Amino acid sequence: MTDTYDIERLPSDFIRYVKDLHAYANHEQHSYKLARALQIRVRVSLHNSAVPESEPDPVIFLQPWWYGGNNDVTRHELAHVMLWWSGLEERIKLEYGVEVGKLVIEGLCNQAIAFLRIPQPLVDQAIKLYGVSAKAVRHLMQATHSTYQMAMDRLVFDEPTEARAAFLTSGKYIAGIATCNVRLPFWLFDRVPEPHILLPQASLLRLPHGMGLLGTLNGGNSEQWYWDGA
Repeated sequence: MTDTYDIERLPSDFIRYVKDLHAYANHEQHSYKLARALQIRVRVSLHNSAVPESEPDPVIFLQPWWYGGNNDVTRHELAHVMLWWSGLEERIKLEYGVEVGKLVIEGLCNQAIAFLRIPQPLVDQAIKLYGVSAKAVRHLMQATHSTYQMAMDRLVFDEPTEARAAFLTSGKYIAGIATCNVRLPFWLFDRVPEPHILLPQASLLRLPHGMGLLGTLNGGNSEQWYWDGA
């Protein structure tokens, strides 16, 4: 990595690296089996952590109740190893310093969880069936027992160069948002009684049991999606 590296490419470069590693591991969805497939050692400890530079192979430490199971805590620690392998962790520290760098690193590792829990073939299948739509988000959520937020993140950030967005309502308020290369006319916890009026081009799906409204947008000019409430 050269000194001319564009730091704005950081999230998309890491996403691609995570997706490539997951493909190498045959898209293994079980977090403990994924660690073994990538030759990452797993040990029990009082605290969850990762030591990617450990010899002869990287090691992650998990609290007893997480050890050996299929869970997002393991995926988060695996993401720390992946970030170190990618060489991007050093770039983050050089760019942001220690304190802010830690926040950036944690954010990227949290983002990686969705990509390790929801494999690429399943995302491709959802898009083939439903396009980039609210139904595709629901399909991902139901197939992997993920939250709506995680399924939204996975679909929206699947192609980091594209313009995509998703949102979830609870009553008349915005309960969840995922955006990539766009700005929406509202944000988390804003009161939006009728989102279909602000975003008539959105793909909308009414969720069962009064859970709210799920919406997605795909492509187009991001400026056309922006509305200044003032």
